[in-house]
Amino acid sequence: MGLRDLITKDVKSENESKTAMVALRVLYLTVLIAFVIDLLIAGSELFKINTVKIFGFLAAIVVLFIGTYYSKTKTALFLFMLFLFLWILEFIPCFGWSAGLQNYFILVLMMLFFASYGRPAIKFVNAGFVLVIRIITIMLYGKMASQIEMTLLADKLMQITNISAVFLSIIFVSYMFSQKDNEEESKLMKYNDLLKKEAYTDQLTGLFNRRRAMEYIKTVREEYPDKPISIAIGDIDFFKKVNDTYGHDMGDEVLKDVAKIMVDACGKDAFLARWGGEEFLMVFPDCNGDDAYARIEDVRRTIQKTAISVGGNEIHITMTMGLAEYDFNSDLQSTIKEADDKLYTGKANGRNQVVY
Repeated sequence: MGLRDLITKDVKSENESKTAMVALRVLYLTVLIAFVIDLLIAGSELFKINTVKIFGFLAAIVVLFIGTYYSKTKTALFLFMLFLFLWILEFIPCFGWSAGLQNYFILVLMMLFFASYGRPAIKFVNAGFVLVIRIITIMLYGKMASQIEMTLLADKLMQITNISAVFLSIIFVSYMFSQKDNEEESKLMKYNDLLKKEAYTDQLTGLFNRRRAMEYIKTVREEYPDKPISIAIGDIDFFKKVNDTYGHDMGDEVLKDVAKIMVDACGKDAFLARWGGEEFLMVFPDCNGDDAYARIEDVRRTIQKTAISVGGNEIHITMTMGLAEYDFNSDLQSTIKEADDKLYTGKANGRNQVVY
């Protein structure tokens, strides 16, 4: 198992935050690396003075790191904060105030706000507690020198090591949790789009459904206040005969094929919906009745001459369509009714025609 797999391995407990645990593992490793570098910079003399303490804290890091695979999030966070408090307070006297161990308090604040799931008030109370500890640390250890004499270069290197560790930890933890939020927001948006699409789509044909058609008709007048709008309703002729002869499954296939033919023949600017049963609604914004008639007549002819292959059978069907142009005086619902009335006129007059 590589280091990446070791860090990103999921937790054993159910319903626990993997992101929080991964962040804690990275922070433990960061503290460990910075701690070892500080010890190397300080030299063997400091190590000899604090051997038991140093090995004790190194062992604690290893145990707490392993614990992130088994602990619950709240427990792991509490142990991390307790460890960091003790580590800072124990080793500032060793390395001196100028080493910058007190900067690691920032990591506690970050995990309080990013990884904990309590109420905001509790988070602010906990942050206040961290602030109090930070102030006490200043009062107790401010300007404290290290246990051993260190060169100016060693002191500066130790400062750079610790501020770099804190800085990189802030970047990494912020990225992890912001990435998580972005991914969840993206998933939510995609899910909402899917729900909206399902609510507006006829599952059989893939066209818009009657609900979406009604919403579109209500808004189209606002989008084209001074331009003509044409509405047509088409119905497959003798569709019941298709169902009775070939079965309802074959009838469904015919509906899907007719929908595809209409989409290709109507053009991109037309709005198509399955109005109900074997009826289809077509809306042509910014298109007068004469132009719409020519386009719908092309659709009718295309359907008439296209053989639909279903289950090894070639079915020839026709459609009757009623067309009406919005007259700017009545409402669009009246235009829909006019198109529907003309559809039934076409049915009564022999079918397979466009009535305008």
